[in-house]
Amino acid sequence: MTSYLVMLQTNSNQPFIFSSPRLREQIGASFEITLLSHWVKEEAKELLSLKKLPSSFWVSNSSGKVIVHFRDTDGDPEKLAKQLIRKVTLRALTDAPGLDVTGVFVQTSSNTVDAGDLNALDSVFLEYSLNRRPAAARFPQFPFLERGSESALPASPKLSEDDCREMRRYARKTLNVPLLTDDDTNFSPPTQTDQDAQDSLSLPSRVKRAWSRSARRLQLQEVVSRWSPDDPETWPKEIERLNEDPFQLEGAFQDLPQAANSQDTLTSLSSVGVIHIDGNGVGAIMRDLGEAFKKTNNTLDKLTKPPYLRMLNPCGKMPPRFRSYSGKLPHFRSYSRKPPRFQWFIMEVNYRLDDIVKEAIARSWADVEYLANDDDIDLVPVVPVLVGGDDVTVYTDGRYAIPFAEAYIRHYEDLTEKDGLLSVLATLAGAPKKGPLTASAGVAIVGRNFPFHIAYDLAEGLVSRGKKLGKKKGEVPCSTIDFHVLRDATVLDPEDTLEEYKGRTQRPFLVGHYAQERIGDATTTSSEETPTAKPQPLSSWARILQAVAAFDGKKPDDPTQTTGDPFPRARANRIVKLLADYVTVSKDDKARSECLGYVLKDNEQAFATQEQIDNDKQKPDDEKQKSDDVKRITKRCKHPICAIRLEWTDAQENARGTKALVKALGPLPSKTRLDDPDEHTEDCIEQVRWLLDLIDLSGNLPDGYLASRINSDADGADPEEAADNPTEGGAQ
Repeated sequence: MTSYLVMLQTNSNQPFIFSSPRLREQIGASFEITLLSHWVKEEAKELLSLKKLPSSFWVSNSSGKVIVHFRDTDGDPEKLAKQLIRKVTLRALTDAPGLDVTGVFVQTSSNTVDAGDLNALDSVFLEYSLNRRPAAARFPQFPFLERGSESALPASPKLSEDDCREMRRYARKTLNVPLLTDDDTNFSPPTQTDQDAQDSLSLPSRVKRAWSRSARRLQLQEVVSRWSPDDPETWPKEIERLNEDPFQLEGAFQDLPQAANSQDTLTSLSSVGVIHIDGNGVGAIMRDLGEAFKKTNNTLDKLTKPPYLRMLNPCGKMPPRFRSYSGKLPHFRSYSRKPPRFQWFIMEVNYRLDDIVKEAIARSWADVEYLANDDDIDLVPVVPVLVGGDDVTVYTDGRYAIPFAEAYIRHYEDLTEKDGLLSVLATLAGAPKKGPLTASAGVAIVGRNFPFHIAYDLAEGLVSRGKKLGKKKGEVPCSTIDFHVLRDATVLDPEDTLEEYKGRTQRPFLVGHYAQERIGDATTTSSEETPTAKPQPLSSWARILQAVAAFDGKKPDDPTQTTGDPFPRARANRIVKLLADYVTVSKDDKARSECLGYVLKDNEQAFATQEQIDNDKQKPDDEKQKSDDVKRITKRCKHPICAIRLEWTDAQENARGTKALVKALGPLPSKTRLDDPDEHTEDCIEQVRWLLDLIDLSGNLPDGYLASRINSDADGADPEEAADNPTEGGAQ
């Protein structure tokens, strides 16, 4: 008995998506990657002459990667494997030009699928990938060919009517996507705008733009179906309200000269948030599925219904009943059409993780909708451009980007913790016991029209920086949030940009379920009006928001009320500038404990004594009142550490709002000590390192967010049921 495993995978997904600066093309490119699963399903049905594929066919199915299983009961498995690869790669060439799809196959060690077969498949794929031509080589680059605008590829003619008709038919019949709230099956909305037809565009650009309408519709369909799963009649109106037309949506993020006088474009955003989120430890789980199966096999028959809308596992609703795992994968009859238990498990992990990611996006979207309504904003554009496995990339209004990222992590952890399968697998991701999976989020806040690919690289760099802290060796893994407000439009290297801010902030932040274990517990301070009130524990993120509230001149426990004493912005900027000088000082010179902040005027190398400082302070400030014998002999030391000490001390003594700010900063962790417990810096340095974070957070969080999150965190529930459980009522 022989069988073959076939893996088809899209390659270089990020360059494919971000090869164009246009939002429509990125939406369409992301959608084209998801078509791989549909192509495999359609071509396999035709090869096997079946209306429905057997459950034993599927091994793994995620965005951009599919593994299937051919057995000798299906025919010649090797021949079928080769034919499937040929047909699917041909579909990619014709339906998604520029998309790089690789197909490989291996013979299995038995008629079943085990972890060794998956490892062998990965090895063959890596070897083949190293020796194949890139997808861009398919397009000729002759001097006499016109280049497409916004592309290095040659221009192509506009899509024919037959092409457009076929794309619309496929969207309707196969994907169930009636475009642009179209209920009339006889009406076919255009797949390309008149402007696109006239422009000089490459073939990949034309196809991506044409698919963007279907892609956006599917995004919104996915979200509203999770908001109101039991009320499908409301979906069309909700979809229409959420900006279905990608051309109009693009106008909010980018300048569109051809639409300058159009009334249909959305209000331009003042800033754009590019959010990238990656799960922690998910790769480790997927790399060793054999160990994951061994750990969970005895629990698979006891799985309860997960707390989210989910797709049905094509390998069956319940796992095949075989004997308990004992070191070897369980045997099953070779002629059975049911998949082995291990195969069912792989698909179940794929589907549960995919559904949780989509659910977390939908719930975070609902949270942002609630905040926008509270701020009297009609609509906040939210555009997922990459949803693959545990990877998520979303564009939105810069003011709502950090709230979206924080909400996603909160919902992702909550959903995985309540999932009977993934919560057990969390231990393979480094968790000490059954519990939630964690994730790292990076948020790049940039100006409108800023190149998306650079902003994405910046967000990806922020995620990498967060993972170093969140997945620190010897510590429990923890979710993180990192962000950067880009003020320089000339940035070319995101890594250099982040390096410039090293030592000047407390980012990235530890957040979520395990943050308390990493940074210690803390409680809110009871309100002065109710000193007997029982303090409530606050999450690490809520503590940071309390500091933001104090910085803005609001009460930390109740940001809806103001104190009227914000920390002076001019002083904050001055201290931040001093801190930039401080980080350039050598490590041996940073302590400078012998200096009290003043030096002698006639010898700047000589430190003033406390007596000399006190005597000078008693002398008049007005130079006209000074005689020769009462002139001051000391002056402020210009050394960065001394300048910071004096500035911060002066702020605490004289600046309004500083005492409240220092009190709020008290429970916050020191990144220096999180990075290295043996490394100690002065409290004043650790406190002023929060100032740039507070400046940026204060300017990039919407009104009402502080109060919403602090109050909901202290109470243990979100302020609005709709925001807490968007699958019941949604963001109406």
